[in-house]
Amino acid sequence: MKSRRLYSWIVVVCLCMAGCQRQNRLSSQNWLLVNFQKNVPITYQFTSDRQITIDLTSGSSGKKTKPQTMSEKLDMVITYTPTEVDPFSLTTLVAECRSVEVTRSSLSGKKESMDAMEYLKGKSFTFQLSPTGQIANETDLKRIITEIGQKAFSQSKNDSQRIKNPDMINDFIAMQWHLWDSTSTIDKPLEGMQPGQTWQVKQWIPWPATTSRMPMRMTTYTLDSLTTEEDQPRKAVIKSSYDLADPGKQRFPYPYEGMFQTRGIMGFLRNYKFFAMEGTGTQIFNMEKGLIESDQQEYTLKVNASFMLPLGNSLPVLTIDQTILIKQIENP
Repeated sequence: MKSRRLYSWIVVVCLCMAGCQRQNRLSSQNWLLVNFQKNVPITYQFTSDRQITIDLTSGSSGKKTKPQTMSEKLDMVITYTPTEVDPFSLTTLVAECRSVEVTRSSLSGKKESMDAMEYLKGKSFTFQLSPTGQIANETDLKRIITEIGQKAFSQSKNDSQRIKNPDMINDFIAMQWHLWDSTSTIDKPLEGMQPGQTWQVKQWIPWPATTSRMPMRMTTYTLDSLTTEEDQPRKAVIKSSYDLADPGKQRFPYPYEGMFQTRGIMGFLRNYKFFAMEGTGTQIFNMEKGLIESDQQEYTLKVNASFMLPLGNSLPVLTIDQTILIKQIENP
C-alpha cells in the first residue's frame, strides 16, 4: 500500500508541475486512477442476481432426480459523498443507501421473510480509500454489516435456538469491498496502461450459504481497449475472467454472532466443495472523470455438498448461475 500511496503522491506533483487539469492528464497518460471531488456525490446501482440449481445423485450409480431450483436477487442504490479528499493520503466517503429490494423464490414456494439487507435502506456508513481506491479504514463499514446481520434472525418456538433467515448480506460485502479493485490492484499505475496488459486480484465470491470462510476467486483483469471517440471522454474497456482460488487466511467481516441454525435448504447442507468456476465480465472506466461507469460480471459456480442428516446415498450438487451488475446513475 505504501508504494501505491507514493505513486499517487507523485501523480499529484506531476500534475501541479505541468499545470494541467487532473482529469485531462489522467486520460492522456492512460492512467487508471480513481478521482473524487469534495462534496460531489456519486451514485451507483448494484444488482446481484443468481439462480441455484440442486441436483441429487444416488451413490455410485450416478442416477439423478429432477433438479430443484430457487433464485434470489438484490437491487440496491448507494450514494457516495466524498467529504474529505486528500490525494496525498486518504479520501473519506460517506455512503447512504437510497433503496434496497430483495426478491427470492424458495423450493417450498412459501413466502420468505423480509431480507436483512432491506434494513440498510436509509442508513449511512463511512469509510476511507487510499489514493488508488483500496479500502483503508473499514471500521464503520464493519459496524453496519454487524448491525444488519443482527436483523437476519427470528426467534424459534424453542427460545433456546436462534434461527437465521436467508439473506444477501454477503453480496453487499463482496460488491462494496471489491468495487474499485480494477484500479487499486494495478502494480505500477504511474507507468500507464496499454491494451493487452493484465493483472490479478483475489476476491470473495457472493455465496448463499452461511460460512465463516467465504469461497474466493482469482480475477484476471485485461485492458481490452481505449475508446477515442471525438468529443467524448476517453474510456477504458476492462475485461475480466474468473477462476477458483484457495480461500487461505481471510479478513472477511462475518456478519453474525453466536450459534444458530439457518432456515431453508441451505441450512441442511454441509461440507461444501467448490470444484469449478467459469465466467467473464466487462467494466467501463471513465479515464477523464476517474470513475467506474459500469461493471457486468457473469459466471457459473459448481459445488458438491452433503446433507446434515444422511438421506441414503443422495449427494447434492449445486450449480449457481450468477450475474452482478454495477452502474453509475444520476444522483437523486
